[in-house]
Amino acid sequence: HIITKPTRLDLAHERGVAVEEIDPHDPNIKAIVIAGHELRLLDEAQWGALLDHEQIVFARTTPQQKLEIVERLQKRGEIVAVTGDGVNDA
Repeated sequence: HIITKPTRLDLAHERGVAVEEIDPHDPNIKAIVIAGHELRLLDEAQWGALLDHEQIVFARTTPQQKLEIVERLQKRGEIVAVTGDGVNDA
């Protein structure tokens, strides 16, 4: 498993409620999976909240989005690893 910390979905299952009923800012949410198309919608405050998670998986991102992610994390002093299928990253 890539994610080992609780996500919003994990909390919903644990509490027996719909995921929409879990506050996205619940301090028990330690991990998140976010798709590239969702990144375009984030403002600066939302980027900050996203990057505060202990574990983050960015899915289906473009090369430009990968560069933005790396730059934002490096500005925070984070160590970053990036993977891709090679074809879309060329």
